[in-house]
Amino acid sequence: MLVQGCATVTSGTTHSMAVLTEPPGAVCQVKRDWQVIGVVNPTPGTISISKSSRDLAIDCSRQGNQPGASVVPAEFQAMTLGNILLGGVIGLAVDAASGALGAYPANVTVVLAPAQFDGLTERDRFYANRADDIRRSFGDRIDTVRRNCTPGAPAVCADSIKLLESQRDDELRQLDSLRLAAPVRGA
Repeated sequence: MLVQGCATVTSGTTHSMAVLTEPPGAVCQVKRDWQVIGVVNPTPGTISISKSSRDLAIDCSRQGNQPGASVVPAEFQAMTLGNILLGGVIGLAVDAASGALGAYPANVTVVLAPAQFDGLTERDRFYANRADDIRRSFGDRIDTVRRNCTPGAPAVCADSIKLLESQRDDELRQLDSLRLAAPVRGA
């Protein structure tokens, strides 16, 4: 008899995710592999999506604001490891085929910059706050890798941390480019 995968049975193959924006009232497209899989109009709103091990891209727009975007990484569900004991390779294969190996956060917030800033101080404060958010988010993800690191795989953990640090630095560079290009009244 075929045993279904643990994650498939215990948490299903779909996921509900709330999409919020600062400020609210935006239209957001949720994409996976460059294909639109759902739209939230207006924010805040909730979308039901199939689980996957592939990342999501969220693109938002709102009149009076610059477009905003976010990448939502699919995170491995630890309960899948139970497949090795309970369902073996078959259970793991079921979870992989159904997408139940991956999970997305319950809430995602996309921040939309004003279409134009009143001054340089306002612009720099806005982007400094976004940079702090990026550092905090990646810090949490790096801490999770460190907590879940097994003594037998320090190289894998170190590589994962380096990748996250590289992604963080890329996002911070991109954010600074956006800051420098942001329209400012009178500048």
